[in-house]
Amino acid sequence: MRQMFKFKLFRVLLVCVLALLCWTASRFFEFGVEGVGAHKSISFQHGTDVLSGTLIMPSGVASPPFVILVHGDGPQDRWSNDGYVPLVRYLVSKGIAVFSWDKPGVGLSTGNWFAQTMQDRANESAAAMQRLRAVPELKLSEGGFLGFSQAGWVVPEASRLVNADFVALVGAAINWRNQSLYYTGERLTLAGSSTEVIAKAQAQDALEFDQQFSIEMAKQPCASVCDRSDFERRNSLSDAQKSISQMLSPTLLLMGAQDRNVDHNESVEVWRREFPKDVASCIKQIPYATHGLLRSELFDYQLTSQWPTWKQIAFVILGRYAYSPSALESIAVWIKEQSCS
Repeated sequence: MRQMFKFKLFRVLLVCVLALLCWTASRFFEFGVEGVGAHKSISFQHGTDVLSGTLIMPSGVASPPFVILVHGDGPQDRWSNDGYVPLVRYLVSKGIAVFSWDKPGVGLSTGNWFAQTMQDRANESAAAMQRLRAVPELKLSEGGFLGFSQAGWVVPEASRLVNADFVALVGAAINWRNQSLYYTGERLTLAGSSTEVIAKAQAQDALEFDQQFSIEMAKQPCASVCDRSDFERRNSLSDAQKSISQMLSPTLLLMGAQDRNVDHNESVEVWRREFPKDVASCIKQIPYATHGLLRSELFDYQLTSQWPTWKQIAFVILGRYAYSPSALESIAVWIKEQSCS
């Protein structure tokens, strides 16, 4: 009798394990944007650069609202090395068209993203909007921007240039210098440094920043091919406050309350103070959320390159559930209704 029970228990456990393995494998096979909606390759020009991107249209939806993704920092391809996959799949499932492109010099796009100022990036994003508005299937659609991190210096200006129907921003930075000092502080906090060590490091960083970057230095062109140091120097005085105060588009700002990259309290304070009171807005912090609105209990890092292998696997398996609850829904509702949910 006992042997029979053990055998049945073993069979049940085996079935459960096999089911779990099959489900996990299916999550890996489904992780991607292939097979989601209808794909259309779209290129547009900005200056001498030809930018290559992809528009994903939701199936069976006429004149859907469309959103243009505006990258944060780094050499990102159109889907941010697959980091956008859960977000894109979710938005398309809600009847929203999504467009994104490879940064200059990345993937199929020509140019050099190191050569861009934040104004260049704003002009490029505005050119993307003009191109999307010319797509026949979108001529009756509302369109806007969804930007991340560094896009906080890009999207406010881009939205004004093309009168975007809406804006959504995640982890938007305000001031280049302040963001740099905050990043240092959080990096050392994660490393277990004392408050005294952190304060000294930030003071040293502030001194070096002020010595290295000036108005005149920021204006200097690249000596040859622009590199990372040129990019930082030419954008070092970036501050979003003026652009925020001139915005005309309804705007959603979501900041993770556990953001390790950008001072979420500063961003919320500045946006609430500077954003025009006669324009619709929704400005809030998401509890237990990271810089990218992922669950902080699992993804409390400054860079995805710091994730251990098991966290990378968890992100793939969790998909949209890797995000803090309600984060993706808030973005989708804002895009479709400009309603603060």
